[in-house]
Amino acid sequence: MQQTVNIRKEGNRIKLNFMYNTDLVDLMHMHNGYFFRKEKAWVFPLSKLEELRDELVKRMYNVHIVKEQGQATLPKEQEAPRQAVTDVWKEDSVFLVAGHCKKCGNYGFCSKDGLCGRCM
Repeated sequence: MQQTVNIRKEGNRIKLNFMYNTDLVDLMHMHNGYFFRKEKAWVFPLSKLEELRDELVKRMYNVHIVKEQGQATLPKEQEAPRQAVTDVWKEDSVFLVAGHCKKCGNYGFCSKDGLCGRCM
């Protein structure tokens, strides 16, 4: 069974993913690639694509090249609904809310004027 190597094009670089194999790791070091732990991929400049692909095919590995994928955006109807802004000062029972004081800048309970209890 042949091992598969996935090559992804991302901007001006390529990322290679494969199951751990010491021969492939040695090949990656030989071509001066570096391992990106966050994505578990070997990274190379885009100019190395043909050279790496030819080397992998020559060594009898399956090579799959995946083109860059743009971020999928949801249509307007499927976007998450926004929270409605409520006026907390409309109710008579509210006289302090949490926030930053306009005068001293400390975080605490502030009045409708935006001042904390120390600055009133």
